[in-house]
Amino acid sequence: MEKQTVLYISYVDENELSSGSGVRPAKMLKAFRDLGYDMIVLSGEQTSKQRVQRIREVLGKIRERKPDLCYIESPTYPIMRHEDRRLIRTIHKMGIPMGYFYRDFYRRFPEEFPRRSTLSGRIKDFGLDVLQDLTDRCLKNCDIVYVPSREAAGILPYKDVRPLPPAGENHLPAVKPLNRTAIYVGGLAGAYNIQLILDAFALLDKQENRCELIVVCREKEWEQLSHPCKDADWLKVYHVSGKELGALYERASVALSAKACTPYNEFAVSVKTFEYLSYGLPQIVNRAKAITELIESEGIGLSVEPTPQAFAQALISLFEDPERYRQLQGQLRRSLLERNLWTHRARTVVEDLTGPERRN
Repeated sequence: MEKQTVLYISYVDENELSSGSGVRPAKMLKAFRDLGYDMIVLSGEQTSKQRVQRIREVLGKIRERKPDLCYIESPTYPIMRHEDRRLIRTIHKMGIPMGYFYRDFYRRFPEEFPRRSTLSGRIKDFGLDVLQDLTDRCLKNCDIVYVPSREAAGILPYKDVRPLPPAGENHLPAVKPLNRTAIYVGGLAGAYNIQLILDAFALLDKQENRCELIVVCREKEWEQLSHPCKDADWLKVYHVSGKELGALYERASVALSAKACTPYNEFAVSVKTFEYLSYGLPQIVNRAKAITELIESEGIGLSVEPTPQAFAQALISLFEDPERYRQLQGQLRRSLLERNLWTHRARTVVEDLTGPERRN
C-alpha cells in the first residue's frame, strides 16, 4: 500500500523547533515522520524573507504530487502574510483535507489581556484585530480546527472544533522510587503562582514534615523573585534544560503546577503537563477546568484548591501512602503508552481527516 503524504505547515524555523513556542510543532512533525508518512514541510518565521519563497516551492510540490492531507500548527499571532492565507485557500480548493491547530487563543479573553492604552499600542492592537479577522475568514477553509482541550472547543466560532491536547514521550523509568521530593518547572511571574508552592513547602517544614522542592526556572526570573524562603535548605534551584532537566525529573517523585485559575487558564493545557507524564510523575495541580478534567479522567494525579494548605496536604497524602503511589504509577504508564504519546496525536489527525466519515 502506498504511503500517505502529509503537507505539514508551521510558523517557526525548523532549526529552532526544540525551544519555546517551537516545542509542539517539533513534536508533531517528528510524530508524523515516526509513523512513516511522506512529508512535505513548510516552516519558517512569518516575518522571514525566505517565507514567501518557501510557500512558492511548496505550491509547486503539491501541484506535482497532491498530498493526502494538510496539518497546520498555528503561529502565536494571527496569520500575517497574505501569501500564507492564499496558500490555505489553495489547499482547500485542491480538495486536500486540512486541520489547523489553534495554539494561542488569548485574544478571546480581553478582560484578562486588556488592550493597550498608548497610541502605538492602540495602533498595534487594531492591526492585530484586522489580521485576526482575516485569519478567521481563512480558517473557514479548514475542515477541522483543533484546540488544546475539550473545554476550549466551545469558545471558537468554527464549524468543526476538536480537542488535540499536547502529548508526551516515553521516558518512563522501570521503577519510580517514592521519596519526599517534588519538582516544579516553569515560569515564576504572573499567573504561574510559584508563591503558593513555596508557601506550601514552608508550611510542611513548619509542621516538621520535611520535603524537598526542586525548582527549574530562568535565572533572571529567580533573581527577580521575592520570597522569604528563597534560601531555605529544603529548596534546590536549577536553570537547566535537556538532559540535565531529565535527570532532575528522575530525582523527583511528584510534579507540581499552581497556575492561577484565570479565565484563560481554565481552558489551557500545558505541554509541561505531558512532560511530567512522560517521566512517570504524578501531578498536583490547581483546580482549573481543563487541567482538572485531564488529571482526574486519566487518574494521573490530584487536583486541589489553590491554597498552601491544600497543596501541603496533597503532597503528604502521596508521600505517606506507598500503595496509592504504586497504583498511580500503573495509571500513568497506561495513560501515556495507550493514548497520550505524540504519535497518538498525529494518528488522530490522519484518521480525522482521511477516515471513512471523510471519504463518504
